[in-house]
Amino acid sequence: DMLGVTYGDYITFIDGDDIRYQFKVENITKNHVGHYVYMSKEFYEEHKLELKEGITVPMRQIVLDLSGLMYEIDDKMFTDPVRCVSRIYRDTRGNRSKIKYRENMWLMLRRYKNEYPSAPFFYFEFLPNSFGYGLGFWTWKQSAFKEVHNLILDKPDEWLEALDACKQAGFVYGSRDNYKKDMYPNAPKELKPYLSAKNMEFSYKSFDMNKINSSALIDEIKLAFDLASPMYTFWAKAYDNMLSKGIIKPEDAMR
Repeated sequence: DMLGVTYGDYITFIDGDDIRYQFKVENITKNHVGHYVYMSKEFYEEHKLELKEGITVPMRQIVLDLSGLMYEIDDKMFTDPVRCVSRIYRDTRGNRSKIKYRENMWLMLRRYKNEYPSAPFFYFEFLPNSFGYGLGFWTWKQSAFKEVHNLILDKPDEWLEALDACKQAGFVYGSRDNYKKDMYPNAPKELKPYLSAKNMEFSYKSFDMNKINSSALIDEIKLAFDLASPMYTFWAKAYDNMLSKGIIKPEDAMR
């Protein structure tokens, strides 16, 4: 809709090096978040080695470069460079769209999900025309997130310090789902915006694709993650409360 194209039309894609590519629109799928260009099997197979060397390997290297800091922040952090990076191959099981290949890639740094399902995480992602990074916390059972609310109310100063740390890191707060009802009518005004959240994220996004090719990007991400670590630590405390109370269990990873 945004481009005004339909099946059989051609679109022009410009990458971070200002190289132009022209593609024919073979199919269209709807995404609720973001905009993606999906590859055909033929394109993927023809450029498989280039894609691995130019995308997958560098993404795995980013994981290795960040692993030391991640262990300092949380000694339970899982930093396997192969398993932390998404696949170009797209799992279509249970998905209406059967397009199998994509051009967006991401990495997630968190505790091992089979032992710690729904744990908070750091992430880095890039798309054809932008990239972003930050930290987030979603629980598959939204009611479990009330443990975050409880900790905010119990330790408001610690929460506000974590918020300030994220601002210093250049992150913007967001929540994709919120309670419509005021769940905590007597809570302090400065806490109210966060006590309706069913999930949270602090993120940074850039359209300067020249940064992707710069080693300085690693230092930028490291600094931002380090500065924002008090928020991760706060979330981790709430998450550990969920585990200790049995609100979240390891077997939830199999759901």
